[in-house]
Amino acid sequence: MSIRVLLVEDMKATHELVSELMGFIGGFTVVGSCATEAAALQWVHDHPGACDLMILDLMLREGTGFSVLAGLAVHGAGAPDVVVFSDFASPAVVRKCRDNGALEAIPKADLRRLRVFLETYRGQLSKAA
Repeated sequence: MSIRVLLVEDMKATHELVSELMGFIGGFTVVGSCATEAAALQWVHDHPGACDLMILDLMLREGTGFSVLAGLAVHGAGAPDVVVFSDFASPAVVRKCRDNGALEAIPKADLRRLRVFLETYRGQLSKAA
């Protein structure tokens, strides 16, 4: 089973890096990509249940990841799991992300931590299946 990922990231280099990381780890398929808040929320609305995990940047070309988290709360049980991957993941921001439904918030400078998160997430889903 492949984990379906919606990647919400406006920086091409980061998008490519995260995509390569998921390919290296294995078990992940990028099913959608968005660069703005509106596009991410529209994608989730138009494709209910089509992604398992959203990798979300906080500072987007238009809008913010915080607004995406708030919009996902409206979807309730149909919303994907979310991991925030952002340059702005200070301890206070991490708490705010978790309080708003994200499983984790990881600084972009810590790619190893994103890798560990993804490997753990994949392992937890395979045990549940």
